[in-house]
Amino acid sequence: MVTVPIQPIAPKARPARHRVGLRRWHRWCGLAVVLFLLVAAVSGSLLVYKKELIRLLITPQASLPVDYNIEQMAAQLDAIIASSGAGPPFIKAPNLDEPYWALTTDGNTVLLSVVSLQAYRDNLWLLDALAFVRRLHTELLTGLVGEALLLASGFGGLFLSVTGLMVWWPTRKSFRWHWVVPRPRPAQLLVHSHRHTGAAAAALLVLVIATGGVMLWQKLIWPLLPPLAVASLPDRLETGLAPPPSQLLLKASAAVADGWPTYIRLSDDDSATASVRFRLPGEWHPNGRTSVTFDLATGQANVSERSDQAAPARRIVNQMYPLHSGYGMGWLYAALIFISGIAILWLGISGGVSYLKRRKA
Repeated sequence: MVTVPIQPIAPKARPARHRVGLRRWHRWCGLAVVLFLLVAAVSGSLLVYKKELIRLLITPQASLPVDYNIEQMAAQLDAIIASSGAGPPFIKAPNLDEPYWALTTDGNTVLLSVVSLQAYRDNLWLLDALAFVRRLHTELLTGLVGEALLLASGFGGLFLSVTGLMVWWPTRKSFRWHWVVPRPRPAQLLVHSHRHTGAAAAALLVLVIATGGVMLWQKLIWPLLPPLAVASLPDRLETGLAPPPSQLLLKASAAVADGWPTYIRLSDDDSATASVRFRLPGEWHPNGRTSVTFDLATGQANVSERSDQAAPARRIVNQMYPLHSGYGMGWLYAALIFISGIAILWLGISGGVSYLKRRKA
């Protein structure tokens, strides 16, 4: 009888020390920012389809007339101001994606038909709901404090994306797409879904979080770029009497002949300036980044540097908003932005439940 020596069983390999440390930092960072990221993700996903919801529930029959032009827009602008008295200081002009006037005063928005200039009356609760969701998404309903929390949470989200990938990378060969789809699973298996979802969505999440962070950084800390260059228009406005809004719009449109007006800001008791912003052909930003500003006290008119002639750094910064929101970027990209919000929601749920399960074990 031959005796075969028993080979000792090798102990199960333990993760490298640096991976254990990364997991610990990943876990505690996630617990610190998860609530803020979840609020931003859910509210942001709802806002992706803001225009579609308005079209579906409030303006289902709205369309921009084929022959609609700047002259018609200017005449309607005067009619709107005449009918509203002092007039709203903030006006969104009609365009192909939003074929209606949007007038905002003290946070309240009214939508007007391009054909009749009559206000839409159906499902106006949606406008209040969207305004609430937007404030929740951009400032957590708390102003500067909320913006600062979101900026800090954005840094945390980037850290989570990078450290999560680093921890997952040694096991990348075991990646399976069926773990990515959110669905009910036993609590002990949620950690696998968490890792696979994080790996699959990491690039998209970094893009969305980074672009949002850049916008918040520039707003809260300091501008990333020097002030925008402007050039004075040769013809001044006559001072003494406030010109009709149509005159401002037509003069601005002459200075940016190939642009389409988006935002129109009129002067009020607190400011003697007015401005018209334009979207240029092929521009990603849905509202454009080229504007004409009027100083009604001096009659001086200035046009900003055209967005299509800006330096590469400014062009990149100008793309932060469309890349973050999906507006103006096509249906496929908008769907990806929506999916990124769902991914963050699922990562928060799966990671949180896995942590609680681990604590109880």
